[in-house]
Amino acid sequence: MITFENLSFSYGNTGEEQLNSLDLQIKKGEFVLLCGRSACGKTTATKCINGLIPHFTEGKYSGSVVVKGKEIAKTPVYEISEDVGSVFQNPKTQFFNLDSDSELVFGMENLGIEPNKINARVQEVAHDLMIENLLGRSVFGLSGGEKQILALASIYAVNPDIYVLDEPTANIDKDGIDRLHEILLKLKQMGKTIVISEHRLYFLMDLVDKAVYIEHGAIQKVYTGDEFRALADSERIRLGLRCFTLDNEKDEVPTKCNSGILEIDNLSVNYKNRTIFSNASFAAARGDIIAVTGRNGSGKSAFLRVLCGLMKEKAGRIVFDGKPYPYKKRRELCYMTMQDVVHQLFSDSVWEEFSLLNKTVDEQEIAKILRRLDLLDYKDKHPMTLSGGQKQRLALAVATLANKDIMIFDEPTSGLDYGNMIKVCELIKELSSNRIVFVATHDRELMGLLCTRRMEISNESISVYDLTTK
Repeated sequence: MITFENLSFSYGNTGEEQLNSLDLQIKKGEFVLLCGRSACGKTTATKCINGLIPHFTEGKYSGSVVVKGKEIAKTPVYEISEDVGSVFQNPKTQFFNLDSDSELVFGMENLGIEPNKINARVQEVAHDLMIENLLGRSVFGLSGGEKQILALASIYAVNPDIYVLDEPTANIDKDGIDRLHEILLKLKQMGKTIVISEHRLYFLMDLVDKAVYIEHGAIQKVYTGDEFRALADSERIRLGLRCFTLDNEKDEVPTKCNSGILEIDNLSVNYKNRTIFSNASFAAARGDIIAVTGRNGSGKSAFLRVLCGLMKEKAGRIVFDGKPYPYKKRRELCYMTMQDVVHQLFSDSVWEEFSLLNKTVDEQEIAKILRRLDLLDYKDKHPMTLSGGQKQRLALAVATLANKDIMIFDEPTSGLDYGNMIKVCELIKELSSNRIVFVATHDRELMGLLCTRRMEISNESISVYDLTTK
């Protein structure tokens, strides 16, 4: 079905190979996992299947990729798209329309399918994927996870033989991941060929027929599904892979903390005329690392924007060290890294990103944090050329040098392998020693390793749980 033969690729004129002499056979109906550390070449390999490389991405390309008997480099992209459907890590990059319904039908319209069949297919897709709540919505009003589900649904509507997914769980909640698993299982039972690049592995372990471990652009080992599932934890960690099961989740005890340096007093938050929660009160102390959780679209990001002064609360107060802080004043207290970090990377090089935060920052401190997060070798590169995980780490690196009392991280571990997730956890723990940290996340592995409390937004209210009690 898919054959890589001596495939090598380097971006632009760098001469630095992202893929190095790949040879791989993927059979019809196989579920293939591409795994490895951040920036190992997984995403680049997926782009060679769907034709983004070499048709849209400049670089040095040699060898071949053959899909269903067609050499990708010699096949028009519109023809490739009839056989291969892609879901990218950042779904916004594949949207062509302003509303969800138009996005769902876009691929079918381009294939010339009759309107009455398109309408019937939309209803079928909505039922199969349980996305009735996404119909008739503006794509700008969708949460990150909802955008990811819509991107997958638009591909599912076209019904290709091959599905290529790059970090599809990056911004999806637990229910969404469970739903994605059901969809992937259904596709596998339908005989579809699935190639998925992922760091979060626990949800697909029962699906994998073959796991391809890539390191520095080269295939180091190809495991059968059974061989991969049998890997010892010590070997998994050595390879930089995330957990295979979620057996390290902490017990949760409901808690009411009414005293602390940060006090949330009867806070009510609205977003676009929708109530996120009302009359919420809790407190936090230095050293707290609070996971902010809830289903996709529950309002996690809206709450964090209110907390850091990017949005105004509907009612209530936020008090720090005994002093009420109106919303604009809270910007002096908080530093936030966004879910989509490309919105806050502006410079022409990794190194220059730090000067935007503080022009007097010590160069030795910059080098130290870049080295710690394995980014020093990329200090002269443009931030937009980094992998998704590297961008996440760069945003975190910049944040560590912000002298703020409250640090806010929105999905800080999307795109991170096990080793880099541990580094991020250690860094956030150090930051929390004299600060309060809020982490919006769906990553249950991260919560178990990092967080002391969990705040859940649900049904227009919040609940807070203690994660330190076993």
